[in-house]
Amino acid sequence: MSAPQVCATCKKRKKRCDKRIPRCSYCAQRDIDCSYEYGTRPTSYTSSITTPGSGSESAGEVAALGDSRVLSEERPHGYDRPPLVPPVQPFPLAPILDPTYFHTTSALAIFRIIDESGRSIEDISLLYFNGIHLWIPFFCPGRFRKDVLCYHSQPTAEFSLLLLCMCLLTQGSAPKPGRSTDHAMLYFYAKSFLAQLLAVLPTSIQLIQAGLFISMYEYATLKSDQALMTIDTCIRIAYELGIHKKPECPGWNEGWNTWWGLRIFERIFYCDATTREAPLISTAPNNEDLLPHEVDELAWEQRLGWSGTLTPLRVTGVGCLGRAAQAVWLLDRVVEVIASDPRNLSNLMALDGELQQLLSITMDKCQGRRGGHCGAVGTAIRALFILHQSILHNNRTPIDAQVQQHSEAALNTVAQMVVDVARSHREIPENDVDIISPISRYIIRYALDHLYKTRYEDQKKWFQDVDALRESLAKLATRWPAEERVQLRD
Repeated sequence: MSAPQVCATCKKRKKRCDKRIPRCSYCAQRDIDCSYEYGTRPTSYTSSITTPGSGSESAGEVAALGDSRVLSEERPHGYDRPPLVPPVQPFPLAPILDPTYFHTTSALAIFRIIDESGRSIEDISLLYFNGIHLWIPFFCPGRFRKDVLCYHSQPTAEFSLLLLCMCLLTQGSAPKPGRSTDHAMLYFYAKSFLAQLLAVLPTSIQLIQAGLFISMYEYATLKSDQALMTIDTCIRIAYELGIHKKPECPGWNEGWNTWWGLRIFERIFYCDATTREAPLISTAPNNEDLLPHEVDELAWEQRLGWSGTLTPLRVTGVGCLGRAAQAVWLLDRVVEVIASDPRNLSNLMALDGELQQLLSITMDKCQGRRGGHCGAVGTAIRALFILHQSILHNNRTPIDAQVQQHSEAALNTVAQMVVDVARSHREIPENDVDIISPISRYIIRYALDHLYKTRYEDQKKWFQDVDALRESLAKLATRWPAEERVQLRD
């Protein structure tokens, strides 16, 4: 990626500049400030991260910087970087009227934020596709690589935001040494840029995917209500683009995969939100729906055949994404039956059988191994908790002793499954925690709550199981810490 004009240093010395971002080769070799903002060009969001003191700021840029003055100031060796201060200035009108300048300056602003986090595009790609991607793999690696190549020659604001959101998902629990960008700051930037780009640019799949990544981060950090609101906004945009419509032609379809990602995550978030009065925004899956494409290292053009429909569950060749879609389809039916006719025990027991069938197919593939069906397993377990807790705690409907015993046994079995999954987390090193799906953080809590209510006769085993669950929760809490609000300057 290159800047639209030479840097201030090369302009002053009247020498050739290679326009590299964030610093040209000349400035990088001499470890000096490199700024592409000068003259009388209109101010932009990039002005919030322009290096001051170089004499390159216009009066508007200085006003935009306010007291903070700088976000990524280079200091001499031995000095700490100043903390990042969130920009609060909106995009001015003039750059928006010039699409090329708008996309380039937006990309530059986001690139500097990513650079401040200590990540490169290659780092982000490797960490994402070897970690969090394995939870619900709706995003195609081959397509992403081609988009990166296009981005280097022609940067766009949408893809820059997508990279920033992937950086947010892959950022470790603490900033790198010498870096001041942490989770809270990256989250603030991602949300701010998303809101501004949605207001300025035409809707696109990349903006939807960026919003989806933000919602995934919110869910992982126990902000399920915010995650649901964010993804509902993305779903409304998806309706506007028409990607919810069943594709007419066979072959890879990025819109259909993204639509399935929205459907899956909305239902996962909904089950853990504190308020469920509002209906789901996306259409309910049905058994005739086409499964999403399974994505892997192949280029998307080579993925020609469909994976089939949601049913039957026993069909072979369905991968992680297809199994996650099947699990969400069953979860949707459980929630629908409980909401419409909770006394219909025959339907609930039939769904119990289908969920256990799906678990028997996928459970052995998620024991801490890469590429396992952890998203499908976590969703199916969540559905079983909802189903049997509804049967046992529905005071309006008396149940016979046999059904009660079956539901109690089912909850004990599901809780033990979660304990086994938590034990498998012990084998995962700290730098590889991203292969654990964030839904585990929720189902472990439900399992822990169940164990507190139903203590074993074997007290030693009970304590061992509780310890395994607590250890896994602690590992996930370290990786996905609760966020603190970013303090804005007046």
